[in-house]
Amino acid sequence: MEELVCKLREIQVELRHSIDDLHQKLEAFNSEPQLLTSLETAKNNAEARASSLEAEVKRLREELKSIRDFLEPNGDKK
Repeated sequence: MEELVCKLREIQVELRHSIDDLHQKLEAFNSEPQLLTSLETAKNNAEARASSLEAEVKRLREELKSIRDFLEPNGDKK
């Protein structure tokens, strides 16, 4: 039983250190407004790229369907 209590105390200390580290990182993050702006810009660019890629995939699927329809005009499937 004592071993479990000791282990729990060790875990508690580690969690406190993790919380302290997170607080420090959040303070650093919040003190860098240009970092937040850069992250927001990167997020917007990634979302725009994802939308572009989705449109490209849709177009390629439609093109592939047209090619299949052209190659198999009677609906013959291989």
